[in-house]
Amino acid sequence: MEYIKGGAKMYFGADYYPEHWPVEFWEDHAKLMKEANINVVRIAEFAWAKMEFKEGVFDFLWLDEAIEVLKVKGIKVVLGTPTATPPKWIMDKNPDIYMENEFGQIRGFGSRRHYCYNNPAFKEHTSRIVKGMAEHYKNNPSVILWQIDNEFGCHDTVRCYCDHCLDAFRKWLEKKYTSIDQLNSEWGTIFWSQTYGDWNEVILPKYTTCDSNVSASGEITSKTFTHNPGLLLDFYRFSSDSVVSYQLLQIEVLKDTGCSQPISNNLMGHFDQLNYFDLGKDLDFIVWDNYINTQWGQSDYRSISMAHDLMHGIKEKNFWVMEQQSGPCGWNYLGDTPKPGQIRLWTYQAIAHGAEGMVYFRWRACPFGTEQYWYGILDHDGIPRRRYREIQQIGNEISKLSDLIVGSQKITETAIIKSYDNLWSHEFQPHNAAFNYNKLLSQYYFALASNHINADVVSIETEFSKYKLVFMPAFNLMTGDILKKVEKYVADGGNLVTTFRSGTKNWNNSMTLKTLPGYFKEISGIEVEEFDSLNHGRTVEVKGIIGEGRASLWCDILKPLYAQILATYSEEYYEGEAAITVNSYGKGKVFYVGCDLDADAMNSLIQYIAQTSQVKPLLQIPQEGIEIVRKLKDGKEYMIVLNHTNKIQKVQLERNFTEVLSDKMIHGMCTIEGYGVAVLI
Repeated sequence: MEYIKGGAKMYFGADYYPEHWPVEFWEDHAKLMKEANINVVRIAEFAWAKMEFKEGVFDFLWLDEAIEVLKVKGIKVVLGTPTATPPKWIMDKNPDIYMENEFGQIRGFGSRRHYCYNNPAFKEHTSRIVKGMAEHYKNNPSVILWQIDNEFGCHDTVRCYCDHCLDAFRKWLEKKYTSIDQLNSEWGTIFWSQTYGDWNEVILPKYTTCDSNVSASGEITSKTFTHNPGLLLDFYRFSSDSVVSYQLLQIEVLKDTGCSQPISNNLMGHFDQLNYFDLGKDLDFIVWDNYINTQWGQSDYRSISMAHDLMHGIKEKNFWVMEQQSGPCGWNYLGDTPKPGQIRLWTYQAIAHGAEGMVYFRWRACPFGTEQYWYGILDHDGIPRRRYREIQQIGNEISKLSDLIVGSQKITETAIIKSYDNLWSHEFQPHNAAFNYNKLLSQYYFALASNHINADVVSIETEFSKYKLVFMPAFNLMTGDILKKVEKYVADGGNLVTTFRSGTKNWNNSMTLKTLPGYFKEISGIEVEEFDSLNHGRTVEVKGIIGEGRASLWCDILKPLYAQILATYSEEYYEGEAAITVNSYGKGKVFYVGCDLDADAMNSLIQYIAQTSQVKPLLQIPQEGIEIVRKLKDGKEYMIVLNHTNKIQKVQLERNFTEVLSDKMIHGMCTIEGYGVAVLI
């Protein structure tokens, strides 16, 4: 890792809480860590009450002693600022620090993340504890990285509706729009006489009348209500920016105090209340928390790969996993226990997609508190068992593979564009009750992965020219500058895929007056004659280059102007009308997919588009549960093959390889055990 001194090796470790254990346990913990090849731990991110038990009175002695015990065993430290858990004495002194929800209720003490990002008093408390830690540890050679806070936004803590946020929101809007007349124009506040005469009249989108999403029983199923869409979108943007600003406050304190270590913050994959592309700009590199199978659900392996690729795409650089699941976990009940081999599989999956640091959560299960059911490498009794031995094996392997991993690149010819602005806009007005922007992006990513085509997940700001094929599903909010970028990419030979619900809105969430598909009309060579939102279980058959498939959400009825028809509808009043088209534009092509598709039809569509765009899959015949990632290190290509099934699989390769872990020659056919991994060079 280029930002960390001595970072040519891969860091391999655990999240550790010495404050949870008697001092006499620490030596044994460090010894077992060393024997598992652990060389880094993250500590202190929840220990504010122990480090500052009274305002301005710091106690770092216990932490110094823990760091020294670890140092003796050659273990470095990631130091977390503890601002996710402000102590009770702070909250009692400044009760207005608590967040307020959209119903006017105060979210009080008893969990974590109980603070408002815009509260002036909390910013002062934050600066004090961060500065105290920075002054004490800035020159400590054991500290190799700072982690800011912990999981910004978890537990629905991005959006606060208190008076501090109202004041900050008005200032944010004034900076953006300059004049109240401009705001009224952009939001269209003339509708329902919502016109504002002054900045001090602007509201937060709290609970109001006309709840647009209420179940038959009267339960509120959405918190957006029917506020002005421009107000809602700007409030979501402002709330995300508030977190970015709060993070920057801590970064500046660390740097101003003289800390030279790199700085990061642990993100949460597909979490969608924060614009991670914005949050990542002030960080040296990205770290994130990866939980596959918990009490809240079990993830498809492709969803995890997509999350890794998004984390890589935030800065388009390699990353760390700061919390990697290592045991059964939950708060009130438990998810499945990882099966033999799965922890190793998940580790190599992360490495394949760009992880250069691997930190398992947690070292030892805690006997008290909310997470006492969250098991780690060790159970409550601290006795090494199967999971420990599996991680010990991984550590042995990683020590040998470090040179191949650190500084490697994932080779991709394809990108999916993710836009948090579009995500939020679709959340307010999803067009169809079953439509979900993230799910649509996942459907395209899953189809690419199932066809063994690697893809990046990146922002609209990325350089398109390095990709043969770019997907912009449901890219609804648009600007003239984005259109120019897209036009140039395609004209220069790129291939673009866009879909229904694209280009129909201006950037601040009002409808365009352009003929649909709005901004994409000329480049896609079509007009949307009309559309049909499919409700109440209706589906429509689609036929063409996809074979036969079904739409179940949306059908754009397309009128080709210059485009070629690739598929048509074979039911409803629009039977025979175009559903999917392709248009030549300059040297490139634009594919317009006017409907959603079932998984089989989507796979066929991706195969056609990839072939037309000269994107070659890594396996010619799709093989379920097998994932292959192409990598590059120092000009030499290699592949990581992952078997996400519990059965032995045989993978036919195009040439012979050496399997690095076993040092065996692979002559065309690679046999991989259930939950197994092969590193081929």
